[in-house]
Amino acid sequence: MGGLIVLSLSGAAPNRFASTGQGKGDEVIAKPTPPPNRPAEKSKSLPAKFTNQYRIEFVLIPAGKFMMGSADGSDSEKPIHGVTIAHPFYLGRYEVTQGQWRAVVGRNVNEQQRLVASGSTGQPRRLAGAGDDYPIYYVSWEETRHFIQRLNALSDGYFYRLPTEAEWEYACRAGASADRPADLNPIAWYKTNSIDSTHPVGMRRSNAVGLYDMLGNVWEWCEDWATSNYDGAPADGSASLTPGDLKERSSRGGSFHTGDLAFVRCSARGAETPDYRDFETGFRVLAEKR
Repeated sequence: MGGLIVLSLSGAAPNRFASTGQGKGDEVIAKPTPPPNRPAEKSKSLPAKFTNQYRIEFVLIPAGKFMMGSADGSDSEKPIHGVTIAHPFYLGRYEVTQGQWRAVVGRNVNEQQRLVASGSTGQPRRLAGAGDDYPIYYVSWEETRHFIQRLNALSDGYFYRLPTEAEWEYACRAGASADRPADLNPIAWYKTNSIDSTHPVGMRRSNAVGLYDMLGNVWEWCEDWATSNYDGAPADGSASLTPGDLKERSSRGGSFHTGDLAFVRCSARGAETPDYRDFETGFRVLAEKR
């Protein structure tokens, strides 16, 4: 699609999904710059990254505008519409890991799996990778609230929450207009290359703003109630706050288990009930300076 993207990345090629760096700790060469209509001082006054007390690393995403949705996707991705992200925000460089989940909530992935088996919504199947650096899964949308409440209890100068769908897609695109790069292998774990398991976060290449695993590895919960399309969608990047008939919460990005590439795209949308747990779904956290 040829939608307008105002977020600019100096020195980046037109297809800007992948950076030159690969693996944990690599710095991306393409540096975000403020959008033309926003004072540069606003982003410059904020650090480009920070790490909180639970060792969650965050990357600054600059303010800007983009065209959300896709003409090539399902009806849920239409109509394409302009969204303005008025303020910069921080997004987790990686998906929340099993080590971080255990440090904050006190349960490991095996215990999360047993919660499914004890009667929660969702189908217990198997473990799909275990270790401190692997993404957490078998986590419901409701459980992400407990995790986030404990982060906010740190009173460390940041307000934590899930990203909205618009914020997530904006960060995933990282200035690119295509729904995904031509070659997924360098940046995403999905059915073709994952050996049907999650992998430690940060093992693929980052996108142009320094975020890893935005596509693949695990689906990521977002703040919004799911909607059947974008009719009447907010243009300011805020969450959809009205539950639809199915009363499901949105998720994004596809997973290691996703074989249908239509879902491994920045604009693709998933949804499940807020109490749903499975071996494909985790999350990452957004932070705003208080």
